[in-house]
This record gives sequence, C-alpha cells and structure tokens, in this order.
Amino acid sequence: RAVSLFTNTLGEAVRESIAFERELIKISQVTGKTISELKDLTNTITSLSTGLGVSSSQLLKTSRILSQAGFSAREAEIALSSLAKTELAPTFTNIIDTTEGAVAIFNQFKQGAAALEAQLGSINAVAGKFAVEAGDLITVIRRTGGVFKAAGGDLNELLALFTSVRSTTRESAESISTGLKTIFTRIQRPKTIEFLRQFGVELQDVSGKFVGPTEAVRQLTEAFAGLDGGDLTFVKVGEEVAGFRQIGKIIPLIREFAVAQEALKVAQKGQDSLAENAATAQLALAVRIGKTQEKFQALIREIVGTQSFQVLANTILTLADAFIK
Repeated sequence: RAVSLFTNTLGEAVRESIAFERELIKISQVTGKTISELKDLTNTITSLSTGLGVSSSQLLKTSRILSQAGFSAREAEIALSSLAKTELAPTFTNIIDTTEGAVAIFNQFKQGAAALEAQLGSINAVAGKFAVEAGDLITVIRRTGGVFKAAGGDLNELLALFTSVRSTTRESAESISTGLKTIFTRIQRPKTIEFLRQFGVELQDVSGKFVGPTEAVRQLTEAFAGLDGGDLTFVKVGEEVAGFRQIGKIIPLIREFAVAQEALKVAQKGQDSLAENAATAQLALAVRIGKTQEKFQALIREIVGTQSFQVLANTILTLADAFIK
C-alpha cells in the first residue's frame, strides 16, 4: 500500500509539474519574457505555496490573470502574496474570482498593488461580521466601483453602503449593484441637486463640487428618516433620486444608514484581517498537509526542469512515436 501510494503521488506530481510548465509558458507568451526571466515569479509562487499551504497551480493561474491585466512583474508579486492569503480566509471561496475583484480594485481605486492586502482585508472583515458574502462585495466593486470612485467615494464606503442594503433586503448582488450605480449617477445631476435643496439637503460644497456618496446618503437620512415609506413626499424623493425601477434600493439605503456606519468602522479596522486569518489557519492539519504536498511538488518541479529529465522525456517520446509508426 505504501509503495502504491508513493508511486501514485509521484505520478500525479509529475503531471502537475508538466501542467505548471505549460501555464508558465502561457505567462511567457503574455508578457514576452523567457522562462528563465520568469524565475523570480516561480520562486515567489514556490515560497507562497510551501509557506502558506496554498496550491501552486492556482497561484500560477492567478499570475497569468494579473499579467493579462497589465500588472508589472513587481506589482504581480505583491498582489500574489495578498491573494494567496485569501485562500486561508474564511469568507473567500475562489481565488480566481477574487483575483478578478482585485484587478477591479486596482484599476478603479488606483491605490497600487501594495494596498491590495488591506483592501481585501476590509472585504474579509465586513463579510465576516455582516450578512453579506465576499463574492457579493466583489460583484459590487466590479459593477459599481468606477461610478462610486468618480463620485468621490472610497472602497470602504462602497462596501459599507452595499452591506446596509444587502443585509437588509437580501436581494442579489447584481440587482443591488445596478441600483446603486443608478442612484450615485442620478444624485449628481444638477436637476436632482436643485430638487433636494427644498428639503434642506445640500449636495454641493462651497466650491460647487459634489459632497460625495456617503455624505449624500447621510444628509438624505437626516432629512427623511422620520417619514414613512408610503409617504408621498418620500416616494417623490425616492423616484427623483433613484428612478422608478430602483426606488426599492434607496429606501433601505436611507433607513439603514446606521448599518452602513457600523460596516464602515469594521472595514477600516479589518484591514489586517488577512494576515491574522493566515496565521491562524497554519494550525489546521489540512493546511500543514498542504504545505508538505507543495514542498514535494516543488521538488518534483525542480527535477522535471533538469536537463537529465528533459533528455529522458525526449527519449521516451521518440520511442513512443516510433512504436506508433
């Protein structure tokens, strides 16, 4: 049984090493760099996989996505370290989907690769404390992040406002994202700003700029919190701000602003949550087994990459071709 287990594991490790090489060649094709020039990336992946117990093949696929998204080699290495830790966090389920979200955060909020760990940590913290999933938060970032940033908001504010609606209504992330995009677009219109002045809501500062989405929601909450949902004034304001189709999103956005404030505090304080979760996860037996497997995988990759193995493989393939003929 021991011999069978070893040979099966060895065979699987060789197959994984060949697949790893194929994926590395794809990155070479994307970046225009040779395999030898990607040695630093390979070393980074090996270090992360053996140190954290995260799949090296998944990290390599993540690297290709980052390369295709225009990350430099240094930025990709920094981002990879942050994304590897999400695999050990309790709220993220798929590193590939998380990577797509990280690319959206990087491109929309433009704080650089070094800020990704703190930004993903905020997502992890909010998803862990409220009735909202990390995947939902990534969805709203991808769909609404650009509009929200253009309106003067930051990532944590977007997470907080989305959480207040999602945790209350339990509507789909896609539906809420569409509603928020509509609201934050309409609320900046001169017509809407002028309309809200009659209710004591001032959405422009002294220089004539929009006050920002979070401040706008706060003012709306203070102005209309005392009105019933069926009050005609409330309905009229809701239709002006959100439009007829999205009026169901503006109501919880205003009513549950206290939840948004609480979620904002959690997001700001939870920026180190990824590192904390990664450290705790190291105690798990499954992670320790994963680290050992990745060390064995790294050894086999090194053997597969040697000249001797390449000669052996070429000889076997040549013989196989000869037998086929």
